[in-house]
Amino acid sequence: MIKAMRYLKPFWLSVIMIIGLVFLQVQFDLALPDYMSDIVTYGIQYGGISDTLPEALSSDTFQHMKYFMDEDGARLLEDSYEPAESTLYPDAGGEVYVLKNDSEELRAVLEEPFLLVSFLSSDQASSAMNVSPEQVWAMLETNPAAADSFRSALKERTEGFTADNLKAAQILMLRNEYAKIGMDTEKMQNDYILHEGLLMLGIALMASLCAIASSFLASRTATGAARNMRADVFAKVESFASEELSKFSTASLITRTTNDVQQVQQVLTMMLRIVLFAPMMGLTSLFKVLRFKNLAMVLGWTILLMIALMIVTFLFTMPKFRIVQKMVDRLNLVIREQLSGMLVIRAFNNEKNEEERFDRANSDITKLNMFLNRVLAVISPTMTFLMSGVSILIIWIGANAIDLGTMQIGDMLAFLQYATHVLISFMIVAVIFIMIPRSAVSANRIFEVLETETSIHDPENPVHLPEENQTITFDHVSFRYPNAEQNVLSDITFTASPGETVAFIGSTGSGKSTLINLLPRFFDVTEGSIRFGDTDIRSVPQKELRERIGYVPQKGILFSGTVESNLRYADENASEEAIENALEVSQAKEFVDRMPNRLQEEISQGGTNVSGGQKQRLSIARALTKDAQVYIFDDTFSALDYQTDAKLREALNQMIERTQATVFIVAQRISTIMQADRIVVLDEGRVAGIGSHAELMKNCSVYQEIALSQLSEEELAK
Repeated sequence: MIKAMRYLKPFWLSVIMIIGLVFLQVQFDLALPDYMSDIVTYGIQYGGISDTLPEALSSDTFQHMKYFMDEDGARLLEDSYEPAESTLYPDAGGEVYVLKNDSEELRAVLEEPFLLVSFLSSDQASSAMNVSPEQVWAMLETNPAAADSFRSALKERTEGFTADNLKAAQILMLRNEYAKIGMDTEKMQNDYILHEGLLMLGIALMASLCAIASSFLASRTATGAARNMRADVFAKVESFASEELSKFSTASLITRTTNDVQQVQQVLTMMLRIVLFAPMMGLTSLFKVLRFKNLAMVLGWTILLMIALMIVTFLFTMPKFRIVQKMVDRLNLVIREQLSGMLVIRAFNNEKNEEERFDRANSDITKLNMFLNRVLAVISPTMTFLMSGVSILIIWIGANAIDLGTMQIGDMLAFLQYATHVLISFMIVAVIFIMIPRSAVSANRIFEVLETETSIHDPENPVHLPEENQTITFDHVSFRYPNAEQNVLSDITFTASPGETVAFIGSTGSGKSTLINLLPRFFDVTEGSIRFGDTDIRSVPQKELRERIGYVPQKGILFSGTVESNLRYADENASEEAIENALEVSQAKEFVDRMPNRLQEEISQGGTNVSGGQKQRLSIARALTKDAQVYIFDDTFSALDYQTDAKLREALNQMIERTQATVFIVAQRISTIMQADRIVVLDEGRVAGIGSHAELMKNCSVYQEIALSQLSEEELAK
C-alpha cells in the first residue's frame, strides 16, 4: 500500500486541504464535550454562574467582608467596587456594590472573606453556633480579633475540600447573594444555557461542514489516483511483449485493472478521510482524559485489548486475502472461457460439465469469503462489548468520585464522551487494519504488473529509418522462447525487396507465424539480425518501426464500433478514397455495400455479428487502409473461399505493383502463394528451401509434399 501512496502526489494540494479540514473537524468535535460539561455543571447545577468573582454585592456583605481583610485588602475591595444606581436593583433592600475592576489579586483577596461572610450569614451557621448572624457581626464590630477564630473554624470545616468543592461552595453562595440583591437568577441560568447551546450548535455545524468537505475531497482524490493507476496498468500492459503477456493471464490482468484497483481506491478514500481522522481524534481525546488517572487506567487496558485483537486478526486474515484474489482470477478465467466458447460447449453437450466447473470455482471463493466474513463479523460485537463495558466502569467510578466530591457530573459526562471518542477511533483503526490486508494484496498485484520489466525496449540512442522503402534482410536469424531449451527458429537467412511478395509455408508448428512476428518486434531475435536497409530494427523505436507496417493477424480481430471506426483504427486520418480502395482490394466492398448503414454499420465486440470470412476481409481492409511500406498477412486468407482468395490476390498484386510495398504472406494453401516472388519453406524451424514455386517444385521435397497433398499435378503445372 505504501507504493500506491505515490499516486496521491499529483493531488498534494487536495491532500493538504484534507489534512487541514480533518484537523479542524477534530478540534470542533473535541470542543463539544467541554461545552456540554459546562452546561451540565454551570448551566444546570450552578444556575448559570461560572465565575466565582462576585459581579455585585449587597451593602451588608460588602461591609462584613472587611472584618476578614487587612488594610490593603479592604482598600483593594473599595477600589474594585462602586455603588450601583438604585434603579438597577430595586428589590435589593439597600445599597448594592458592583464590580468595576477585575484582577487576579482581587480574586485571591475575596475568596476566603466571601466564604466566611456567606457561611456566617446562613441559617446553617446559626444552628451550628447557636448564635444569630446579627450577634456575630456585633461581636466582630466590638472585637475584630474574633475574626481569626472564625477563620480557623472555616479552615477546619473545609480542610477535606478539593478545589472543585471550594469552587462549588463559592458559586452556590454567590447564587444566594445574587438572589438576595434581587438579581434574576433564573434568567441568568437560561441565558447561560442558551448561549452555550448556540455555541455548541455553531461548532457542530462547522464540524459537519469540515466533514462534508474532507469527504468530498477524499473521494475525489482517491478516484483520481485510481484513474491514474488504471491508466498506468493499461499503458504498461500495452507495452508488454508476448513474453510478459504469457506471464499474466488475460483474466488476471482484467481483475488487476478493475477489482484490485477498486480495492486500493476504497482504502485510499478511507486513509484520506478516516485514517487521518481516527488517530487525531483518538490521541487528542486520550490527552484530555489523562487528568483522570483512575478512569484513564480503565481506558488504557481496553485499548491494549483492542490492539491485541487487531494484531491477531491481521495475522490471521492476511494469507487468506491473497488466496481470495487468486480465486477471483480463477473465477474470471472460467467465466471468460465459457462465454467465449459457448458455441463449442453447446456443440458437445458439455453444459453440465461447465456448470460443475463454474460451481467449483464459485463455491471455493464463496466458502473462503464466508470464512473471512465470519472472522470479521466477530470484530464489531467484540468492540461494542468492550465499549459498553468501559462505559459502565466509567459511570461507576465517576459516580463514586462525584459522591466523594472529587469530580463534577459534567466532568464525568465529558470524560465519558472523550473515552467514547478514543474507543471509536481505535475501532475505526481496527476496521482499517482488517481492510488493509486485502488492499495490500491488491496493491502488490497491481505493482507486480507495473514493475514487470518488458523484454523488448526502445534503444537509448535510437536510429531513424530512411523515408523510402528498403530491402528487408533476415540475417542468420534464430529465436528461442524464454526458458526454452531449444530454438524455435534456427539460422534463417533471406531478403525481401520493395515491390516483392515473400511467402512462408510449412507444416503446423514449423515456426512461420513466429518468424513473421519478429519483424514488428513482437519478439526479438535471439541470434542474428533483421535489417531494414542497413538499419537493425532493434536500434529503431518500436513506434516508428510499426508505423511502416500494415499487419493482419492470424485471427481476425474487430473492435466494437462501426465498420469505419475499425478501418480507421489503422490510420484515423485516412481519406475516404483510401478506405474505399482498401475495401475494394480486400473484397469487402461487396458485403459492406449490402449493409443498411454501410460504413456506419455497427460491429459488435469481437465482430460476432459478421461471418468469419467477412471478419477476415475487414481485418485485411484495415491493414490496407494504412499507407504502409510493409504488409504482413499471417495466414489471413484461410477463411476465404478460393474465388474470393483469387480476386483478393490479383487486386493485392496490382496494389503492390503500384505502391512498391513489401509483402509477407504466411499461408497453408499452395494456391495462395504460387505467384509469390519468393517462397520460404520452413521445416521444424529451419529453412528447407527458398525460391519460386517452379524452383521449389524441382528441388525441395518438403514443398513438393505439401503441394501434391493439396493440388493435382495439372493444377500445379498451371
